[in-house]
Amino acid sequence: MLSENDKDYVIEVLTSRLILEEKPRTALVLSFMNTTFAEDLVQGKAREIAMDAVRLCINDGWGHMPTWMERLLKIYELTIVDAKIAEIWERSRHQPPPVADPLDQTVLNNSTPFVNRRLLRSHLQRLSTAGANLQPILVVNGDTQCGKSYSTNYIEHFSNVKSILTYRLSLDPELGLSMGPREVAMDLVYQMGRPLTSMPAPETNLNLYARQLAGWVLNEASQTSSQHWFVLDNFRGEMLLPATRNFLVALSDRITTGVFSHRCRLILIGFDRAVLTVDPGKVEEERIQPCTANDVEFAVDEILKRAAGHSFNMQHLVAYVCTDLPKAPEKMYELNQRLRMLLRAVNELTVIFAAVPDIDFEAVLLQVLTGLPKDRAERMNELQQRLDDLKDSLNEI
Repeated sequence: MLSENDKDYVIEVLTSRLILEEKPRTALVLSFMNTTFAEDLVQGKAREIAMDAVRLCINDGWGHMPTWMERLLKIYELTIVDAKIAEIWERSRHQPPPVADPLDQTVLNNSTPFVNRRLLRSHLQRLSTAGANLQPILVVNGDTQCGKSYSTNYIEHFSNVKSILTYRLSLDPELGLSMGPREVAMDLVYQMGRPLTSMPAPETNLNLYARQLAGWVLNEASQTSSQHWFVLDNFRGEMLLPATRNFLVALSDRITTGVFSHRCRLILIGFDRAVLTVDPGKVEEERIQPCTANDVEFAVDEILKRAAGHSFNMQHLVAYVCTDLPKAPEKMYELNQRLRMLLRAVNELTVIFAAVPDIDFEAVLLQVLTGLPKDRAERMNELQQRLDDLKDSLNEI
C-alpha cells in the first residue's frame, strides 16, 4: 500500500500530531471502535503508537471500506493539511488489480501455449486437496492427437506451482517390450532419489510380484509427508507387456488404501480405464473436448498482452492462427505450432522494439509470421532467421 519512504513520512507526520495529545492512543482508537485495530494497537509513546498504527493499516490493506489507512489519515485531516500526504494517498489509495492466478494461464513457463482444458485444471486442483484421498486416480483420454500427452505440460506447471513432487514416465514404443514391471518400478523409485536395494525379489507368481512392486513404489514415496504424483503416459497398445499392465492395475488398487491414498496420486494418460479393477468411485476421467474459437481468442489475447503499449486488431492475429487449419487429427498439432510461433514472435519483437518508438508492431508481427514453412523444424528456423535479420537491420541504423 505504501512504499518505505512514504510509510516513514506518514509516521513522522502522525507522530508530530500525537505528541500533542495527552492520551495519544485514545486519540486514534476512538475512530476504530469495535475493530481489531482498537484491540491490537500497542501501548507506548507517541512514535511507537504511530508506527504500530501505520503497520496495522498497511496489513489490513483493502480489507475494509473505507480502508483503515483512510480512517487514520482523516483523524487529523492529514490529506488536507499536508500536501505531501495528499500526494502519497493519491498514489496509494487505489487497490491494485488482483494478481493473475498462474494456474489459469494459457502460456506456461513463458514458452508453452496450453489452451483451455478447464476440466483437467479442475481435476488437478481436486487431486491436490485432501478431498481426493477417496478418489486419488485420474485417467486422461481422448481422440488421436487431441493433446493427451500434451497434458503433461500443464501437470508439470501445476505441480511446480503447488510444490508437488511428480514422477513422469512415458512408454517409448521402441522400448515397450523391454519395459517390464520391474523396470517401470525401478524408474519411478529412481526418480524419487530413493535407494533401489530394497526392491522385492522376483516371484514366480506374476500377479503377486506386481502387487509387491506397487507396494514398494508407494511405500518409498510415503517416507515423506509431501504429495507424490505418478504420471504414466502412453502405456497402451501391442507394445505394452501384460505384466506391465498388471503392475499398473496393482498400483491403482494399492494407491487407494491406507496412507498411500493420503500422500500419493496416480494419473494415467491414454490408458483404458476399463482395465482397472479398482472401485469406479475411486477414479475420475477427463475426456478431452474439442478446442473452440473462444478458446483460441482467449489464448491469442493473453499472448498479445505481452506486447504492452501496442494495439492490435485481434481478428487479424486470430485469422493467422485459425485460417486453413487441417482437419483432425492434425488440427491440434498445427494449432499448437501456430500459437508457439505467435508467442515466440511477440516475445522477441517486444525486446527488439523496446527502444523503437511509433512502430507498427502488428504489421511487423504479421510480416514475420506470414508464409512460414509447414515443416516444424524449418518453420522455427525460418522464423528465427527473420527475427535475426530484423534485429541486424535495426542495429545498422
